[in-house]
Amino acid sequence: MNKIIPSVGPIKTTLRDLDQSKRYHQLKNRLYFFSLFIDVLVLLFIFFSGYSQNIKLWAQRLSGMPVIFNGLYLIVFSLLMSVVHFPMSVFSGFYWEHRFQLSNQSFTQWFWDDLKKTLLGLALVLVMIEFVYFFLAQFPDSWWLWAGAFWLFISFVIVKITPHFIIPLFYKYKNIEDEELRQRIFILFKNCQVSLNDIYAIDMSSKTKAANAFLCGMGRTRRVVLSDTLISNFSIDEIESVVAHELGHYKHHDILRLLAVNTVVIFSLFYMMYRLFDSAVPYFGLTGIDDISFFPVFILTFILVSFLITPALNAFSRLLERDADLYGLQNTTNKGSFVSMMNKLGEMNLAEKNPSPMVEMFFYDHPPVGKRIAFAQQYVETNAV
Repeated sequence: MNKIIPSVGPIKTTLRDLDQSKRYHQLKNRLYFFSLFIDVLVLLFIFFSGYSQNIKLWAQRLSGMPVIFNGLYLIVFSLLMSVVHFPMSVFSGFYWEHRFQLSNQSFTQWFWDDLKKTLLGLALVLVMIEFVYFFLAQFPDSWWLWAGAFWLFISFVIVKITPHFIIPLFYKYKNIEDEELRQRIFILFKNCQVSLNDIYAIDMSSKTKAANAFLCGMGRTRRVVLSDTLISNFSIDEIESVVAHELGHYKHHDILRLLAVNTVVIFSLFYMMYRLFDSAVPYFGLTGIDDISFFPVFILTFILVSFLITPALNAFSRLLERDADLYGLQNTTNKGSFVSMMNKLGEMNLAEKNPSPMVEMFFYDHPPVGKRIAFAQQYVETNAV
């Protein structure tokens, strides 16, 4: 059997580092709840003040076609919400990242990326909601089935196009020149009986100090993508641990499992909306369930239900991540590299190694760094020979 290298002890973390990490995440977490509170207030105000109805009437004066005036309403609504969120985005996404030296972007670069994200989000909202309201108008008793099926279709499309069309909008792909690293990854894939086309890098260092890797594509188009920050700051053994973890997700079909769970959630949510809204429409004096002025209530319901089920979804995701960690440990020779890799990632990202249970419940779809390190160390000790 291959000799297992003992796990590497944690890199020394100073009290200052712990204080920095705590301060960084405390404000980010509080800002999440503050943003949620603002969303609820703004959505209630838009609907009950009559602004939603006024926007709809304005759009109808420009065109009597539902697909057009619904689209105009959605554009105005989305722009309004973007304006509301912009100050918080600047503070959290730009100022706070620079305050803790995690971002490499100028304000112009950050703003351009934020604008692209906003426009992509707007395009997705227009496509998704236009179809939902079409189903509402044409199939008032079964719209939730059609909407759920369309959401599933859109989810598959997004998964497919993200590596090839969306990521290149923000990062540049480039070839990896380190032949030893390339060969190590190809051998890993061969040993795991997974075909691999090629390995690429993306220039994450142009924007952030964070490191990442992912696996995308199918069959002959399958590729591994590594951030240049990962290549520059991690050893080949540590990078292999990261890639083996991603291979675990592939071997366990985790994307499909997450899609399946989210699909059940979405169908259930749409059905709940169907039951609630059907009786609410006459109460609010709307023309029908497909009245676009009711959209703020639609979104409000979605936000509140999503918030309530977030702990359960995060818990399921953490289970998948733990299984992927286990797969990575089982399929790499240097087991200790996983521990040193997690320590480096934690330091680079100012991660809280041991957050409170409440914080973990709402904000962690991965196990905290401290738990992942303890899990790996226990695995190494149990399987040492």
